[in-house]
Amino acid sequence: MNGWDRIPCGPANRKKENRMMKRILALLLAMVMSLTLLAGCGSTQPDAPVSDVKAVTVEKASFPLTIEDQLGNSVTLEKPAERIVSGYYISSSACIALGLENKLVGTEEKTDKRPIYKLAAPELIGSIANVGSAKVFDLENCLGAEPDLVILPKKAKDYAKTLNEMGIAAVVVNPESHEALVDMIKLIANLTGSEETAGKLITSYNEVLSKVESATANLDDSKKPVVYMCNNSTYLATAPKDMYQASLVRSVGGKNAGDILEGDSWTDVSYEQILTMNPDIIIIPTNNMANGQPDFTAADVLADANLAEVTAVKNGAVYNMPAGLEAWDSPVPSGVLGMLWLLATVHPDLYTKAECADYAASFYKTFYGFDMDKSIITG
Repeated sequence: MNGWDRIPCGPANRKKENRMMKRILALLLAMVMSLTLLAGCGSTQPDAPVSDVKAVTVEKASFPLTIEDQLGNSVTLEKPAERIVSGYYISSSACIALGLENKLVGTEEKTDKRPIYKLAAPELIGSIANVGSAKVFDLENCLGAEPDLVILPKKAKDYAKTLNEMGIAAVVVNPESHEALVDMIKLIANLTGSEETAGKLITSYNEVLSKVESATANLDDSKKPVVYMCNNSTYLATAPKDMYQASLVRSVGGKNAGDILEGDSWTDVSYEQILTMNPDIIIIPTNNMANGQPDFTAADVLADANLAEVTAVKNGAVYNMPAGLEAWDSPVPSGVLGMLWLLATVHPDLYTKAECADYAASFYKTFYGFDMDKSIITG
């Protein structure tokens, strides 16, 4: 067990019968803390890798507040938002992580299909406005929820413009990278007065990034396997070099097979191209809802005669990402957990699935308030 797989908390503040007992308990506490094996609950942040990472402080916004969204549009709020419509599953998950679920009055469709709602905020399912999707946004339902803040994805930017013209503050978020995800967290925090929790969430990200960087810093190039990230619709599509998924692979000490391809969106490939890439490892993400695997399985990939000569297939190194939580191959608020899972998959000698499960459980308990089933990760 290492020093970042439990949530630390201090002992209860009890009255001691005498001064000697106080000294004994203080000594015991110091010994336990020195071993970083504190047990229990009540922390506001997951335990972290030993590093020089400093706690992040998100500056408190003052109101009236004029702020730019992630497309550069200026939006003004007179006071922190109290009634929020989030038309994007990533921003909705961020609101839950920031402790804003009680302020959500509308969300994107299919909340009953996404595990994170059932686990972290079941009270929202079917009880608040359904504002549709980015492609088919339900403006009428949004207005009926009487929001003072609407958060929309880039695909719905025209609706954001319409809402602002109607006098309803609407911001556009576009978390297409880890850095952009952090900026989105800060943006939502400033608009809602949840800066303190945002600082703790971002600090946890930085600690994980530091851990992964430290673990892979001395890897020789020959020890970096070629990793092929499948699209969740077909394994004949992969992540080119400028996609978030490609950056995940590189960050954990792997070589992204799709780096030979230009672009920042899923790209179709042929069997011949996969044979040329010859990946050592093939990763299959969850379906779009993260409530199960896609229409194809690892068994399908392994049984495809056209891939029989691929190293990953020969060695049985085809793996499904964990389902039942969130899509960890995308920049969701818990996306750093996908980085840890990938590290454990690509370099099990540097980090284990059990360690990943411990940290993920700590993370979800701290920021989402539920007890994660560790077997989702460990099998």
